[in-house]
Amino acid sequence: MKYALRLFALASAMTTCTVSYAGDAPFDVSTHIEQNVPIIQLEAATDQVVLTGFNVNRGNCKAKLGGVYPLPLTFKFGQGVKLFAYSCKVKEVVLITNQGNYTYSFR
Repeated sequence: MKYALRLFALASAMTTCTVSYAGDAPFDVSTHIEQNVPIIQLEAATDQVVLTGFNVNRGNCKAKLGGVYPLPLTFKFGQGVKLFAYSCKVKEVVLITNQGNYTYSFR
């Protein structure tokens, strides 16, 4: 656990922050900045997962999917999508999937 906290602290100090949970989480999630806009990158970590919704900063951050993708979206392993989080610092992302809800924190 201490190693994970140190790794998280190091990742937080860099421009790009990655949080992934081994085991049951269906997405690897990372954040970075593109042209002054916070980007949340989602990549499927399971063979198939359906994204049915998402919530950024407990609803206090307006975010939208990159492209013109309607929800629900089905992903195979390695596929992904970007969420654009305008005018906010991303601290928490909740992904609602067919496999359950998953919370990713960025501090």
